[in-house]
Amino acid sequence: MSTKKSASTDDYDPVKFRPHGRVTFIKDGDLLICEATGPFNKELLLAIAATERDMILQMQVHPRWADIVIIKENAMASTEALEEFTGYLISLGRQNLNATVTAMVIDETVTGADVMTSRLIDAYIDAGVNLTVFKTLNDAKVFVKLHL
Repeated sequence: MSTKKSASTDDYDPVKFRPHGRVTFIKDGDLLICEATGPFNKELLLAIAATERDMILQMQVHPRWADIVIIKENAMASTEALEEFTGYLISLGRQNLNATVTAMVIDETVTGADVMTSRLIDAYIDAGVNLTVFKTLNDAKVFVKLHL
């Protein structure tokens, strides 16, 4: 296991199709920040699974840690991508690799925020992960720090 402070799905080498979208993972103490720029397809979820795992394993040194997902520019995702994402979240839960507290930042300027926010919340609910959504990163950080 490496001890990188950040990783990106841009480093993923796909078998067939390039992922649409990008997610960068940044460790900051007991906080893992995931900056996600869409639109998102199924191949991106494969890249997330390959890229984020090492970062999550590094977070396990903290008895409690938080995950903040920041959706930027475009939140659109296919139904297939959302199903893959839900499955990924479920697999993390089965391995006890979920964060202690999870927040998402998505504001009204993000394309598709009005449609996708509820669909993203449903993906987390279906995976058994408690998620709180905010419009600003500062609000999300305050929330997760209060709940760690």
